[in-house]
Amino acid sequence: MGRIDLARAAALLAAADNVLIITHVRPDGDAAGSGCALCRGLRALGKEAYLAANPPSMARYEKYMTPYFAPDGFAPAFTAAVDTPGPAQFPAGWEHLAERTDLAVDHHGTNSGYAAATYLEPDSAATGELIYLALKALNAPIDAGTAEALYVALSTDTNCFRTPGTTGRTLSIAGSLRNAGFDAADLTRRLFETKSPARLRLESALFGSMMLAGGVCAMTLPLDTVRACGATEDDMDKLSLLTMLPEGVWAGLLIRELPDGTWKASLRTDGSVHAGDILHALSPTGGGHADAAGAVMSGPPEAIQTAVLAGLKRVKNG
Repeated sequence: MGRIDLARAAALLAAADNVLIITHVRPDGDAAGSGCALCRGLRALGKEAYLAANPPSMARYEKYMTPYFAPDGFAPAFTAAVDTPGPAQFPAGWEHLAERTDLAVDHHGTNSGYAAATYLEPDSAATGELIYLALKALNAPIDAGTAEALYVALSTDTNCFRTPGTTGRTLSIAGSLRNAGFDAADLTRRLFETKSPARLRLESALFGSMMLAGGVCAMTLPLDTVRACGATEDDMDKLSLLTMLPEGVWAGLLIRELPDGTWKASLRTDGSVHAGDILHALSPTGGGHADAAGAVMSGPPEAIQTAVLAGLKRVKNG
């Protein structure tokens, strides 16, 4: 079937039941919010739907995922993946479903087309936009809980509606969601305006590691530093945005050590080069958008930094 439009995606969901929803490994706000909203929307239509167990790395997203995890032994008749560009991003224990995914709903231009049908809009600011459109096409009710999950998806993937990918449609959908009855002001404060002491210590350490050269800012965060700061995964949210703060920067790279000894490279750009393409060329786990992308890579961090900077230079200079 390949790539499909909204109407066809809605038709597939309308005909589906016993649905299992996959979110990408280490789910962020867009994955958690999109998965939760689709699950709630399908249930509101009388369908059986669950999320594939994929413990959120950040506690702030747990309420949108854990209550919807599938029970042991659940046998899905239909599998949908949201915000998951390829099999390499499937969470542990669910990799086998990549070849049996019926529908993928995604906004990553690097989506590999692994699903039988793919509803893809790479110009959308968040997958949450597409889930909203799908639920509206299904005439599924969007109550306060579903609206909150979708608002989390949109707001976190746009850095509170400030990224270049934020469109008039994004803002229009966000406006509709705000009227659904949840406390958007309190949610925004918790997600974007409050920082723990550990987060502030992390930021201080990162600025101490800062390297600036040719309009590129690079920072490195070893696991020892994370532990010394007393930080949790919640404190790591959107850390890569700090790399774009220095004046004159067009690309920023954060390399963070993960508990298993691998390193997560988070690349931000002003859109003049495609971050997702650069990281995808360096790692099968790499992917994302023009202005933001990520990849999990083997160290050492110096080698990762050299490879990413070389990719940036090559693309920038044509």
